Parts: sequence; structure tokens; C-alpha cells
Amino acid sequence: MALLSGIWMVGCQQTGEALSDRKQRENDAEIQQYITANKLQATQLGTTGTFYVRTVSAPTNQSAGVGDEIRFFVTSRRFDGALIDSTDGINPVTYIFGTAPIRTSPPELVNGSYLYRNITNGMFLGLTVAREGEKITVLVPSSLDAGRQGTLLLPQYSPIRYDIWVVSIRTEDEQINDYIAANKITVTKKLENGIRIATTLAKPDSALIKVGETASVQYTGRLLTGTVFDTNVPTAAAIVTSPASATAAFDVKIGESVVVAGWVEGLKQVRRGERFLLIFPSSLGYGPTGSQNGRVIIPPYSPLFFDMNILRVK
Repeated sequence: MALLSGIWMVGCQQTGEALSDRKQRENDAEIQQYITANKLQATQLGTTGTFYVRTVSAPTNQSAGVGDEIRFFVTSRRFDGALIDSTDGINPVTYIFGTAPIRTSPPELVNGSYLYRNITNGMFLGLTVAREGEKITVLVPSSLDAGRQGTLLLPQYSPIRYDIWVVSIRTEDEQINDYIAANKITVTKKLENGIRIATTLAKPDSALIKVGETASVQYTGRLLTGTVFDTNVPTAAAIVTSPASATAAFDVKIGESVVVAGWVEGLKQVRRGERFLLIFPSSLGYGPTGSQNGRVIIPPYSPLFFDMNILRVK
């Protein structure tokens, strides 16, 4: 019985592999037929079996690098033209290039579309060649469509067409500059490592904080989307209940690596008693891995914003 069971399992594996290979060949043929029938000047993406066509070209515009924020609209269709899904044309998908595409199981509906939270391999391949402002059509074999199970609208082994319009591609530096402009922040100091400081309460007669000193800080940390991911600033209700909480703070010994590098470098640029805004790129924060603080996720390659108040230095 064990021998028969083993033979049965091997037979099933071979059948599965043969089916996969056959469907891949059928997809390749369908894609080639579609290209020919529609007289497309299509380019193949390596050996993936995926082809793309630029329908609106912007050859001098910016292409995406690792860590860049891409915002785009996308529509998915069968090869017969039937619409499968589409973003709403108002709220673009936001994706940080070079990070693992988000895929929820079961797929999550956002803004009336599944495409916001389920970036397939085919969509990602299209984004690797699209420049800012361009529109491209991507023809994708079913094997690259995030392991879909198939529906009546789109059977499992059907190739799929994505029409992608890249609205913007922004580096972290561009994201920071846009945030500063949108919020009318007056930067008082910018460092070569990308740190921006905007002093909101200056103490010019006070001493700069030095390495080895301990600063007691009240702070609120935000993503550039405005999401608060951490704060130790007491609420008015907390102060009424416990007046001492008004001066409670987080102690940071300058030069020690218990906090992110953006804090270490930023705190050396300010004076005791000052209030300031501190903005820095992810290379001085949580980098390519991101972090999670409670329920709030700090995505990879996220610039960070802190509103800081130096209460004491010792």
C-alpha cells in the first residue's frame, strides 16, 4: 500500500507540473495572438512571458528606484475586453517601489476596488518599466497573477491585461520637500544627511545640546501622511488628573544609539528649551524594513516627522 501510495503521489505531481507547463505555453500563445491581432509594438520583460506597450510615452521623465513612492491608476481586463476591476480614477494606488507587494487573503476591497491592496507580480513588472506620467498596457500570463484561484469572470489560467497610468514617482527627498511646502514649514537648518529642522520656539542664548548630555523631550511622531505613530505629550485631561504629567518627558542621552539616528543627529543641532520640527529620511529612521509601534505600522522607506520640545538638559 505504501508503494502504491508513493506511485500515486508521484503521478499527481507529474500531472500538476505538466498542467502548469501546458497552461504556460497556452498563455504564451494567447499573448502572441493578442499582440498580432491588435498590431501592438510590444516589448517582452525578460523571460517572464510578460509584454508591455507604452501608450503614452514620457522618455525623459523619472523612473522608479528602490524606496520611491509610486502613485498610479490601474484597470484589469480579459483579453476579450471585458472589465474585471478598476481603481476609481480619483484615489491612486500608493506603492513603495522595491518592497514586497501587499497581498491580502482574502482580497481586500478599498475604494470599491481590489487592486488597491493586491499588487500582483504582473502589475509590479509593469511598474519596473513605467516612467512618471506614462501609460502602459501590460499583458501578463496567469502564473504571474498572484496565484489567483479563478472566478467566473476570470478563469484561473486566463492571461490578463493591465492598463497602468503612473501619476507620480517621488523620491523620499521629494516627498519631504512636498510635505514642507504643503504645510508651509519654514526650515531653519538642513543637513547633508537629509535632516530638516524648523525651529518654532528659539532660545538663542541657550547652549547647544552636547554629546553625553541627557535631553528630556516631549514629542509627537508622524508619518508624512499625517498618521501619528507615537507621542508622549500628555492630554489636557491627563494633566488635570495628574499635574506632574505636564513636565513628564522621554530622556535621551545624546550619542547613544537607543533612538533612531535622526534623533541622535537632530538633537545635536538644537538648544535647551527650544521647540522645533524634525524631519528626516528613512535612512535615519526605520529604513527598508519599517517598524510597528502598537497598532500603527511604519512602512519601509518612510520619512518621519517629529514635533519636539526640549524641557530639560542635564
